[in-house]
Amino acid sequence: MGLMGLIGLIGPIGLMGCSGDSGEVEEPLPIALSGTMQGQQQVTRSGDGTPLETITNTFTVFGYKDTGASPYYQEVFPGYRVLWRENTATYGLDWEYVNQQLPGATEQTVKYWDYGAAAYRFMAVTGTNVDRTVDTSGPALKLTFSANAETLAGEDATPYYSHLWYRAINSPDIGKTVKLEFVKPFSKVRFIFTFDNPDDAAITELSSKQFRSTDGNTIKQRGEVIVTYPLMGTEAREALSVSGDAGGLVAFTQDYYSEVSPAEGPVTSPYYGADRAAIGKWYTVLPTPAGQGTFTLDVSVNGEPKTTTVPANYMTWLPGYSYTYIFKVSADGGVVIDDVQSAFTEWENHEADRTIYNW
Repeated sequence: MGLMGLIGLIGPIGLMGCSGDSGEVEEPLPIALSGTMQGQQQVTRSGDGTPLETITNTFTVFGYKDTGASPYYQEVFPGYRVLWRENTATYGLDWEYVNQQLPGATEQTVKYWDYGAAAYRFMAVTGTNVDRTVDTSGPALKLTFSANAETLAGEDATPYYSHLWYRAINSPDIGKTVKLEFVKPFSKVRFIFTFDNPDDAAITELSSKQFRSTDGNTIKQRGEVIVTYPLMGTEAREALSVSGDAGGLVAFTQDYYSEVSPAEGPVTSPYYGADRAAIGKWYTVLPTPAGQGTFTLDVSVNGEPKTTTVPANYMTWLPGYSYTYIFKVSADGGVVIDDVQSAFTEWENHEADRTIYNW
């Protein structure tokens, strides 16, 4: 499921009593929880995607309402544990939080929408090794955890976090299903070679490949992630900061290619001397939401060293996205950056027999 993300859904299922001439009082409207994976629909916030329960059967939700007066924010969901309960959850949804607390923890009770509030905010996270703090000077909720893409086990153990869901109380979304979109704090990167003249591939050898940070910084695959959610104002996005551990990749050294099998013909290599055992190479890395400097590609074309540079504005890697850098080899053996592509990707837990090279 490639570069990729999640969604927690928080919404109401319940009945409103009639109000009007009869004098009946409206019944409080409960908040119910559900979840799906973030997919490519994230840009439209439609909520379509792979069900969250295919990845995990639990997440932790936090919720705050803006009171409209000092202290302006009030905790509603203080880190409630939510479990997948197919066809048995309260109010008809499949994610249950009522009485799903761990043994010895405070009882988790049903929560209701408060139409006297000014706004609501929701956020959530999977996994258990997450540090949660509230910065009162912000104010902001901060979720801190380790991310590790050096191994498949580390990748799978890294939590998903949700985007901030913020709505003013007069929003038509209040009282409806709240869609919290989750994402893995990783990006995926690959680089590809093409040829100005496709016939040159069979007679062109590419070797000594290095796609690296021009300033010599390493490419981080492991470190600490801090997600900051504002608890006041109208800001509707969280902020992500990443601190990479020591070490990291000096460069990306294996380009991406797949086996080419022309109709009615044999399988061919993408260029002369390509390592057929290394097809499908993606790199999983920590995102660079604050941007980074230029990257340089070094490659020998038929033994002749060539270099080209990718501008810094193409080197910002966001979580949940994949990035493809395409370099074109010209007829005279020169190499230029031809295209940069980005796309949404969905994360999945890896099966035991899968390798890091195949997604």
